[in-house]
Amino acid sequence: MKIEILERGYVVKDKLRGLITKKLEKMEKYLGSDANCRVVCSATKQREKMEVNVKTNNMFVRSEVESDNMYANLDVCLARIEKQVVKHSTKLIDRKRNAIDLADLLFFDEVPEFKAPKITKRKDFELSAMNDDDAVEALELLDKDFYVYKDKKTDSVKVVYRRNDGDYGVIATH
Repeated sequence: MKIEILERGYVVKDKLRGLITKKLEKMEKYLGSDANCRVVCSATKQREKMEVNVKTNNMFVRSEVESDNMYANLDVCLARIEKQVVKHSTKLIDRKRNAIDLADLLFFDEVPEFKAPKITKRKDFELSAMNDDDAVEALELLDKDFYVYKDKKTDSVKVVYRRNDGDYGVIATH
């Protein structure tokens, strides 16, 4: 397993670096030796944030936690990663594929039950051709979290969305 630890405005001390490596290596048994783990540690004036991204051949899982203690962030992040891996493994079992052995869980005493999500609503709508600024304005008028539109210049489908910090982001298709 390849583990990459990045620092952004936060200095990762040797003790934390060793703990991150030790705990992620324990998860290797069900992530596989080909897994790539990227841990980003960052800090603002009062909060510390940890982001863990794990990529393997057949899945990508991510967890992000923000609190005032980086060691607590690590435990919460890894518990969330494990929950996502268990959920993914349950889906694989349902599809009759090879899955991980859930008997060796690190953060759960028993296997949590997951109910497969289902589509309960469908909407069809016509895409309007507009620029990014017009799409942001339409998003504000609708009071939704995202808005799908067709870009005037490129004729590609884009999604404008409201970020947690109050700004906006755009996802473009190719």
